[in-house]
Amino acid sequence: MNDLTENYYSDNTRISNSNIGWFLKKGPAYLHSMLTGKAEGETGRQLARGTMIHEYLLQPEEFHKDYVVWDKSRPSSAQQEKFCQELAQSVEIEPNKAVISAYRASYKGLPKSDDLVLPKALKMAEEYSDYIEYLKINDNREIISPYDAKMLMEVAENIQKHKLASKLLKNEYIGQEDELHHEFHINWSMCGVKCKSLLDSVHFDFKNKVCTLMDLKTTVNIGCFEESMNHYDYLRQLCFYEHALRWYIINKLKEEPNNDWTFKYYIIGIDTTGSNEIRVFELTEHQVDSRLNTIMDVLEQIRWHQANDKWEHTLEYYTGDGSEKLNL
Repeated sequence: MNDLTENYYSDNTRISNSNIGWFLKKGPAYLHSMLTGKAEGETGRQLARGTMIHEYLLQPEEFHKDYVVWDKSRPSSAQQEKFCQELAQSVEIEPNKAVISAYRASYKGLPKSDDLVLPKALKMAEEYSDYIEYLKINDNREIISPYDAKMLMEVAENIQKHKLASKLLKNEYIGQEDELHHEFHINWSMCGVKCKSLLDSVHFDFKNKVCTLMDLKTTVNIGCFEESMNHYDYLRQLCFYEHALRWYIINKLKEEPNNDWTFKYYIIGIDTTGSNEIRVFELTEHQVDSRLNTIMDVLEQIRWHQANDKWEHTLEYYTGDGSEKLNL
């Protein structure tokens, strides 16, 4: 992860598309807890896999700084992992004492006799010796399996074979009249609220005044991607990104996007159920702009909460009699 990307994730003074989603689904109190570090964000294998695929495809140089392929023995339980961690961090000079101490720290209900514990501890230390040595050198890269590495290579190969996906991810028009950016970080503002966006890929065609916005999405619904579109509201995300780009064109490129520029929107869907199939979905301007009112409404509410420093309830609660209406 480069410095610019890291700054995007660490900056809690600005509102992202994900923040808007939290506000819509869980309300102002939850958003405030997330922004102040009182609540934890999403975790899970699917999210981690999506992050890994994004970085492999869009930031290959950073990928090799953040991940390492591991094809040797590795702990398969929390107790085994703790044993390896304890042994790697041990300052005990006598080897047998070190493995016994690590084993006792990792397992409960063991015999009091060290002679009974030692054989099991030594066996485990031998089995995971390479992993323990890896921990000792404080390599902070995330370990991925050969299976994951094979999957990543197949995804990249399938993208190269796809007649449109390959063009969207590779700038074939390198020159003064074109720019292609991956992981494009924009700090901007909308409705009086400081915002931030990290776009997977954006291509500026300065000659023809065409801005192409592309986003990668891993999915288990490659055959019925509409389900994912609706569940995660990807149209709202594209709309938010479009207005980040409009701000960028006006304030950084010093041009007028409303009259001069045309926008194109694509999502590259990547199957994660085993086939690694690639599909490219094009969205229309009408579809993307359909989410603008939702974004503006949420940002207006967030601006009120920020200005008044009131987050426990909704704006409707504070400005009304305490009741709230449902959008049925």
